[in-house]
Amino acid sequence: MSTESAIRDSIDEAATTVGPLWPIHSFVTANPLSGFEDRPFGEAVEQATTLLGGRGYPSAETFGAALERGQIDREILEEELAEAGYEDAPETLLDRIADAADAENGDADTATDHVDQVLTKWLTAFLDEGSAHWSMPNREAGFYTAFREMSEYDSDIPEEGVVADLPEAPIEAIELVVTSYPEDQGVPILEEQLAALPGWTGFIKQRAEDEGVWQSTHPISLEGYLAARLALLDAVDADIKPADAADVNPANELAGVFLRAWEATYRDDLVGTVAARSQSMDDIDTSGRPDAQLVFCIDTRSEIIRRHIEATGDYETHGYAGFFGIPMEYQGYDADVSVDVCPPILDSQHHITDFPTDDDTQARHDRRSGIRAAADEVIEILEANAATAYGYVETAGSGYGLSLAARTLVPGHVHDLIDAAAGLVPDEHEFCEPLVHHHHTYSGDLPVGLTHEEKVEYAATAFELMGFEEFSRLVVFTGHASETANNPYDSSLDCGACAGNPGGPSARVLAKICNDEAVTAELRDRGFDIPEDTIFVAGQHNTTTDEVALFADDMPESHADDIARLRTDLARARENATAERAE
Repeated sequence: MSTESAIRDSIDEAATTVGPLWPIHSFVTANPLSGFEDRPFGEAVEQATTLLGGRGYPSAETFGAALERGQIDREILEEELAEAGYEDAPETLLDRIADAADAENGDADTATDHVDQVLTKWLTAFLDEGSAHWSMPNREAGFYTAFREMSEYDSDIPEEGVVADLPEAPIEAIELVVTSYPEDQGVPILEEQLAALPGWTGFIKQRAEDEGVWQSTHPISLEGYLAARLALLDAVDADIKPADAADVNPANELAGVFLRAWEATYRDDLVGTVAARSQSMDDIDTSGRPDAQLVFCIDTRSEIIRRHIEATGDYETHGYAGFFGIPMEYQGYDADVSVDVCPPILDSQHHITDFPTDDDTQARHDRRSGIRAAADEVIEILEANAATAYGYVETAGSGYGLSLAARTLVPGHVHDLIDAAAGLVPDEHEFCEPLVHHHHTYSGDLPVGLTHEEKVEYAATAFELMGFEEFSRLVVFTGHASETANNPYDSSLDCGACAGNPGGPSARVLAKICNDEAVTAELRDRGFDIPEDTIFVAGQHNTTTDEVALFADDMPESHADDIARLRTDLARARENATAERAE
């Protein structure tokens, strides 16, 4: 590892075990172990456990509880154990797993912990995206350069080793540290150091690959991160010799048998339930036209409400990816920035904005949201300003205390008050429509709106993939979002197919497209038998409360009764779904 290109190749190889991690404001659920997907399951668990820490299998206590509840069928478990060569009783083997877990608990490496704390401090400062009032100096020069210039002022960094005289180029810093170890240890060393803070390195990897606005303004790379980390480790005289390759852990091997039995039990129960349900439906007449068809995201959280909707009336539900097949960049009415509303593996192809169509409602929204925004800004300044922060806390503390007590003691009443206050500000869908018409202009590199041909193609693709053979009077495209309080990861609970954003805008765009008479006419020419009385409605499923909101304010009077009946049945389905969750 003596050349610059060899070091870069080693970094690329080591980085394959680091899964990308999206920013917190648009958090996308991703497999943090994606770098191990090419390996057998047991081998991947062993390697990931050694590299990343943590526990690769459920604990003995979890397995025992599952066995007691019947989630693991004892007969299936005993067959799996016998096949794997175990003769002792399951309870005895669970004790063996528990004893092995207790024996693995070792002492922490204080030197490495110190390096983690220092790096976390500077990564937090560097990767800020507009929240900090005092930002880290020299961020525009990149993380390594900014860290290099700040390190001499940080009393937590010893003036020892490489860090005392950091080279200008990060590759040189990496080379100074790594070349003192055998060449065949180069990649394992880098792999372990990238895995030491997998959240940060995953975010750095995603940001560098995405090349967004913040990355272009304040660049950071795994190369720069590794240079800073290795220099710090050298300063505290930490041994970075990589751990020996992990042998198969007997306790993990045994836990794998319990896990296979658990999965086999679940699989048998599921297949039996589906088969019984299928038989019970054989005598049901499905030839009639359903009262409404609702399309939900294929997110598993939509499954329960779909079942209860179908049980409530003559309704049919379908599943489709929550961005409804339209890879777009969306900018809400009063949003400062646009967001990608499509899976992260796709690039946005269109720029869509909300266009106001109701002046009175728009004015009411602007007035009330403006008051709220001004109040929020004042509070933020008071909280962040060094001259006012302590006085603000002293003054407002009792009020926050009362609020906390109310949320704890009477959460339902507080929730109702919050909903009532939020209802005073009209939502965007009440006075805006998505601007889907092609305007022959661009926002950055993206065309604004969609051409007629694109509209037809997106609609046709959706109906083909969902297998639509007939259309009811109401077809509802239902995106999904969540509702949480004081949760920095709230975007992770929104639609993953929309890159961690609510799915309502995507539903509104597809509904707008399908209500276009020119689009509908061409769809009929393609063989889709869409009746004249079919209208397309957008909605949004709150996966926290199972409430389904319909964006149907401008629907024709001819369908008012259909929509009112559907809203009533959606409320009943929500109650039934809530009752099932409480069982």
